[in-house]
Amino acid sequence: MFLEKLLEKRELCINDNPPACEASCPLHLDVKGMMKEVREGNFRKAFLIMEKKMPLARLIAKVCDHPCEASCVRKDLGGSLSISEIEHALVDYGSRDRKKGLRIPGVGKKVAVVGGGISGLSCAILLNKKAYDITIYEKSDRLGGGFRDYLDKGLSQAVLEEELEEVKKSGISVRLNSPIDSAGLEELSETYEAVYLGTGNWEEELDFDEKTLATRIEGVFIGGSLTLQEDSLILAVARGRSASISMDRYMQGASLSAQRINEEPYETELIADTSEAGGEKTVRAAGAAYTKEEAIKEAARCLLCECGLCHKACSHLRYENKMPRDYIRSIHHNERVILGDRYANKAINSCMTCGLCLAVCPTDLDMGEIILDTRKSMVEREKMPPSAHDFALKDMEFNQSEYFSLLKHQPGMKESAYLFFPGCQLSGSYPRYVDKSYDYLKDKLEGGVGLYLNCCGAPAEWAGREELFKASIEKLKSDLDSLGNPKLIPACSTCYYIFKKYLPDVELVSLWEIFDERGLPEVETGRKPGALVIHDSCTARDFAGVYDSVRRIAETLGYELTEPRYSKKETKCCGYGGLSYFANRDYSQFATEERIGEHEEDYLAYCAMCRDLFVSRGKRTYHILDLIFGKDQEDPASREGPSLSERRDNRLRFKIFMLDKHWGEDLKLSEEYGDIELIVDDRIKELMEDRLILAADIKKVIGQGQDQKDYFYNPDNQRYLAFRRMVNVTYWVEYVKEDIGYRIINIYSHRMDVKGD
Repeated sequence: MFLEKLLEKRELCINDNPPACEASCPLHLDVKGMMKEVREGNFRKAFLIMEKKMPLARLIAKVCDHPCEASCVRKDLGGSLSISEIEHALVDYGSRDRKKGLRIPGVGKKVAVVGGGISGLSCAILLNKKAYDITIYEKSDRLGGGFRDYLDKGLSQAVLEEELEEVKKSGISVRLNSPIDSAGLEELSETYEAVYLGTGNWEEELDFDEKTLATRIEGVFIGGSLTLQEDSLILAVARGRSASISMDRYMQGASLSAQRINEEPYETELIADTSEAGGEKTVRAAGAAYTKEEAIKEAARCLLCECGLCHKACSHLRYENKMPRDYIRSIHHNERVILGDRYANKAINSCMTCGLCLAVCPTDLDMGEIILDTRKSMVEREKMPPSAHDFALKDMEFNQSEYFSLLKHQPGMKESAYLFFPGCQLSGSYPRYVDKSYDYLKDKLEGGVGLYLNCCGAPAEWAGREELFKASIEKLKSDLDSLGNPKLIPACSTCYYIFKKYLPDVELVSLWEIFDERGLPEVETGRKPGALVIHDSCTARDFAGVYDSVRRIAETLGYELTEPRYSKKETKCCGYGGLSYFANRDYSQFATEERIGEHEEDYLAYCAMCRDLFVSRGKRTYHILDLIFGKDQEDPASREGPSLSERRDNRLRFKIFMLDKHWGEDLKLSEEYGDIELIVDDRIKELMEDRLILAADIKKVIGQGQDQKDYFYNPDNQRYLAFRRMVNVTYWVEYVKEDIGYRIINIYSHRMDVKGD
């Protein structure tokens, strides 16, 4: 993209656009802000919000024709919010004890306002606040004009006179009984820096610019009913405001037309989320006007319109407490100003890039894509912290090495119509189920089913390592070519996603679709089918064939499925995706617990990592293969998943087992110092998981230390302390020698170089 398109992407977020009521209001009152205060009983604060945009608020609020109500999104949900009645209440309960503001020193420029009615007064008051010397010329013997038409129609004589008296006290000069004709207008234009013509009638038609309200007479601007096709008090006020802006710019020598966007009523781009709105009816006043309680109750009906769909759906945005526009601003600052050294790094590496934000966004803003591009940029500029993804990338390297990778035709066959690709995570968590699935596929499918053990390369994509990921994809393609490009059967949704996106010519069918189409093996679970909450893998969101087949399998087995609020195309990530599990464990657990906290019933997953993470946080969860092959499992829903070390060991053992069972090959392969025996208690096991240290790493530290006698030794307690740097990480292990192996006392790691002599 990157910086060139970043801010352009930011504009796709519509959440900062005003609600429909504010956009359709000629004065663009902050109705949402007012309602927030009213529902808390803060009438004074709400009145001050209204007064910021509305001159003569005590008058206008009482007689406004309120076009805003016609655009209220509650119109068909119990009736439009009664903004009019609430504004009346603000005048009644929030406008008392008004403090007088200090008079700003004059700027030395004089303005004439012709007409002391609604439009003229509005223009005069707004320019007076900018310290211009204002004189109003009114043809009659009193100010007020069209306001007087509303006496006894919501507006009292007393309030009108009070407000007009305040106008006079504000420093505005008033000349009554002073009619102005065309000749007088010419004279005023020569005497004053600017003139506003805001009378109800005029003796001749004046040409004017619709945007700036400037006439052909130098320095003369026009407004009010002279410029309107309809009789609207609030539009007349708005024209007075627009004219005041033009006159101020004119006298400052600035452009009259620059950045004059959406001054008039317009249609907002905001698409308000009304999914949680009830049908509460508009509150009707028991008397002539709202009581405070009635106004508060009606304000509580306001939906406080926003889009916010991504924020409601995405645990990452809520965890960071950011909306997309603010998040993109932070990323832009991180990239351009401080060059990614510290700020926002953890947040950028925490996003699960799961695609939920895109799935729910009405404007197709993809924060996952933006964040992934940011990671790529940081990697390219060598600003990506090595610690963020180091473990996952090392795990990927192991899975693509001789310790796990395997590519074979079906035993006894030289061709493969199909190729089973179980993925590294399923093989690490449930190798026994993978073996049973392979047996099933060989039995059900004709033409040969090969076996391909490998990692799809997703960790490199998530980490923004473009070159590494490209090499991984090329190796996958080469391997598939070597077997004649058979139809690939992934069991892992992430693998399915990677192949579909980056190797689109590869023909795919998921393992779950095969089970669904070809029939299930004989199932004897020993359990009565019940209700399960179905959790979809985030990488399956665009593949209905995958998640629909899982549902049909469970339903065929007699299970009743409950759909969470976010499922299928709009599913949530389990907390592992995007390598967030390694980059920010606190956030990953937050996302996991949020997901499993949505329902009390047992969950059903078809991703090994989803299932294992849920169980690790105390949620009973079945893997779909538990329902198919778990007949001898006492309680698979509560079975703990393997540790990181066990997961890795399982893959190597699984490869050895599969070669022996299916091809009769005896593989003699172990990692460096793999024969070392470790004595590890539960505390050390927890440290290993928390600090992402594998048993294999500990063995390598001890093995090298003992072989090279490169360690510290404390004779008082007979403890050894050894270290070894492997790629980016230095591992430290404190241990004691025992007859049956090495008892581990403590472990830790860091990313500093330890230099010797």
